[in-house]
Formats: sequence, C-alpha cells, structure tokens
Amino acid sequence: MQLIKSPRLTEQQMTTICDQLIDGKSLATICKTNDSVPGKKTVFRHIQQNDDAYIEYQRARALQAEILREDIIEIVTAPLPNDPKLAMANVQRRRLKCDHKDKYVRQLAPSGLRDRVEDHQQKDVTGGKITISWES
Repeated sequence: MQLIKSPRLTEQQMTTICDQLIDGKSLATICKTNDSVPGKKTVFRHIQQNDDAYIEYQRARALQAEILREDIIEIVTAPLPNDPKLAMANVQRRRLKCDHKDKYVRQLAPSGLRDRVEDHQQKDVTGGKITISWES
C-alpha cells in the first residue's frame, strides 16, 4: 500500500507567502513571523517539487523586483540636505542602498517582469549610410 503525501503547503499558504514576498519581505522573515506557514526549507522543497508553486513563486519574485526598482527611484530622487557634508554622506549612503537593491533586482528577475527575454533592438529600416567628416 502506497502512502499519498499531502502537499507541503496549501494554496492559501503559498498565496500568503507570495503576497508578503511582493511586499518586500524575505522568505526567512515570513516563515519566522507567521505561524501559519512552515519553515523556509519546507517552502523551498515544495516550490522545487510543485510546478504551479514554482510559477507562482517566480511571479511573486518578479513583482518584488519591480517594487525594488520603484524604491531605487524614490531613493535617488529624494531631496538632499542643505549642508554639503551631510549631502555628500547622504549621497554615499544612497549609492550603497541603490547598488545593493539593483544587484538584488538583477538576481530576482534577470528577464524582467514578464520573465522572458524581449528583443528591444531596433532594426535598420532606412538602410542608409552615416558619414562623419572633419574639415580643417
């Protein structure tokens, strides 16, 4: 007689996890602070073994990356203090935050929000020539 295992996570638990991922929380934080979801190792195993859960998880991570991109824009466009020394320190801190978030974004969603490589190259429709010359 074969035992049929119940799923490691329910659909509701997976939805809760994905919603919180989109909000910017880490999986470790979600699993530690929410008693209704299992530990992160169990979540990873479930995602690895269940195609639907994997797709849902990937979509949540892609949305999380978009939110992080928005955070970067807010960090960069925020006004600086009037004091030049404080402004320079603030710029350096912002650069570190943005670099960290940008690296994480590229890891989360290397193919963008739709998780597919899009061809954004413009084709040469004119077929013309460009000539550059310097006259003395």
